Amino acid sequence: MKLEFFKDKMFELLNDADTISIKDIETNDKEGTFLVSTQDGSVFEVRCRQVKAPLRDTRLFWRVNVY
Repeated sequence: MKLEFFKDKMFELLNDADTISIKDIETNDKEGTFLVSTQDGSVFEVRCRQVKAPLRDTRLFWRVNVY
């Protein structure tokens, strides 16, 4: 899977999420980040990057910065 495809799908998931009351999503394609603002004023950074993993041991890494 290509990183750009993954980022597009991640944006769609965030955009369609009704349960976490997202107010705004700012994208930075160059850095591979989404800045997610919620209705309660919280702001989170979601960073997407592709990592090399052995074929049989694929892992997904999430890093969320709270501002």
